[in-house]
Amino acid sequence: MLSQPAIALLRQLASEGVSPWLAATSEEEFLPGPLSRAARSGLVHGVVAPALGPAVVRRACDALWDAFLTSESRYGRVSVPVDPRIAHDAEALVAAARRVHADVGRPNLLARIPATPAGLAALEDCLALGISVDVDLVFSAERYDEVLGAYLAGTERALAAGLELQQVTATASVPVDVLDAEVNTRLAALSEPALPVSRARDTAAVAVAREMYRVRERRLGSGWWRVLRAAGAVPPALVWTTVEPRHVSALIGWNTAQATSLEVLESAALHEELCGDTLLGAHEEGRRALDLLERLGIRMPDVAGALETGQLTRLQRAWTLRC
Repeated sequence: MLSQPAIALLRQLASEGVSPWLAATSEEEFLPGPLSRAARSGLVHGVVAPALGPAVVRRACDALWDAFLTSESRYGRVSVPVDPRIAHDAEALVAAARRVHADVGRPNLLARIPATPAGLAALEDCLALGISVDVDLVFSAERYDEVLGAYLAGTERALAAGLELQQVTATASVPVDVLDAEVNTRLAALSEPALPVSRARDTAAVAVAREMYRVRERRLGSGWWRVLRAAGAVPPALVWTTVEPRHVSALIGWNTAQATSLEVLESAALHEELCGDTLLGAHEEGRRALDLLERLGIRMPDVAGALETGQLTRLQRAWTLRC
C-alpha cells in the first residue's frame, strides 16, 4: 500500500516526463490487483523484474496492458532477464530473447540482456525480428552511444521488413547506485586524498547520466531518426536502476524512467524535493564533475569496464545458484 506522499511523488515524476517503474524483488509484488490499480492510476509505468516463471510475468504484463495501449506502447513495459551466462554469444542471446517472448506471449515484454558487444549485436537482431529489448549494465556514455547505434540500425531493419515500429522498442538500463558506489570506493582508497575528494563523492552517476542524455539528444536529432519516428518508432527510454533516494530528485529528464523499490520510493517521498529538469542542457556540468574525478585519478573508462565485468559475474553466479 503506497502512502499519500509516495503517490504524490509518483504523480510529480510523471508530470516531469519521468516514468515511474517498480523495481520488483519478489513474486508477491506482481499480485495483479495492486499492480493493475497502480498502472490504471498512472502511478506505475513499468516493471523491472527478477527471473520469474512465464505465468507470473504474463500477469504483470496484463496488469500493465491498459497503460501500454493508452500510451501507444510508450509505457506499460515489463523487463525480465535472459540467462546472463550467454552474455558473450549474440546468437544465443537472440534465441533466449525469442524464447522468453514466446513463453510469455505479450508484446509489452522486454527481454533484458547485458550491454556486452555481443549484447549490442543481439539488440539489433532482436529489433529487426520485432522483439523488444531492455539493454542492461550500461555504465558509460560511450557504451550508451553504441546502444543507440544498434537501436537505430535494428529499427531501420524492422522498418525494411514491414514490421509495425510502434510495437518494438528498446530501453537502456543504467545502474546508478552501483556506479556511485564503485567510484566512492575508489575515492576512499586514494593514498593521498586531495581536498576535493569529499566534493566528488556521489557525483559520478549523475554526471554520466547527463552525458548520456546529451548523447541521446544528438542521436534523436538526426534526420534519419525523424524518418523512423514518422513511421511509428518509439523513442528509446533511459531507465535509471538501483536508484537510491538521493537519485530521485537528481535524475529528472523527459522520456527517462526511474525503477525504484517501494522502500526507496517511500524514503524519497519524505526526504527529497523535485526542482525541475536536471539533465537537459546539463552535460557541461556533468563533464566538469567527470574532469574532477579524472584529476583525482579516477578513470571512468576503467570504472565502466570493471563494473561491466563484475556485475555480469555477479548475475551469472546468481543465475547458476537459481538453476
